[in-house]
Amino acid sequence: MKKIFIFSFLTLVAALFLTTACENDEYLYQDIDKIWLAGEPDENATADSTFFSFRAYSYETTDTTLHVIVKLTGHAADRDRKFQLIRVDSLSNVDESAYELGDLTLPAGKYEVSVPVKIKRNVAGVDITEKNAELTLRVVATEDLGTSVEDALDYKIVWCDYLTKPATWSSWSAFQNYIGPFTQARYKFIIDFTGYTEFSMFANNYNLLFWFQGHLNQLLNEYNSDPANANRPEGWPYQNDNGEPLQFGYGLRY
Repeated sequence: MKKIFIFSFLTLVAALFLTTACENDEYLYQDIDKIWLAGEPDENATADSTFFSFRAYSYETTDTTLHVIVKLTGHAADRDRKFQLIRVDSLSNVDESAYELGDLTLPAGKYEVSVPVKIKRNVAGVDITEKNAELTLRVVATEDLGTSVEDALDYKIVWCDYLTKPATWSSWSAFQNYIGPFTQARYKFIIDFTGYTEFSMFANNYNLLFWFQGHLNQLLNEYNSDPANANRPEGWPYQNDNGEPLQFGYGLRY
């Protein structure tokens, strides 16, 4: 009889535990479908921001599309659900004319969606050849979806129309000595005519570096000898940032 009593008591405790757990599960999972923001890895984004320079592309490029990933914490639904992304004015220096948001819908059965954000090269009130355009988007709760992860509610997109100096330009001094100091024009010429955006392959390889110097001069001579380039915005001959003809070579001061 004592064993039966102990068994019955343990059974009751287990039942109470399971009941409590089920109640807690119901509490934990009700209204748990929440969303947060992340960057697109293919666009070299960080967890909360991404950077883009139009200068690396043709002058005819007037806009481009980046992406914000909206991620779900909770359950995928059997229906499409709407969400909202708003501009945070205190953390932005652009208005709605500078960008366009794509569809703000989390599709049925999905745990994340990539939202296209078209950004424009011509930004009202911001000269992006000298200053960054900044757009901070914030996800806000709707009837369909709540918000999650407090430090992942904002996502910043920064863009400009100038080139930033790559670390590999100065991390090995011989590169600058052989190719020339960093300038917007010199870097853009390299990008446009060789496709290189970083230069770690030249580290401690003087033969390769010497070849690259000669290759750039050959490309520059071809550009400067072609009258078809007379009306190009880069100038003819190709101009450096100071308006003087661009050069590649050893010991240049500019």
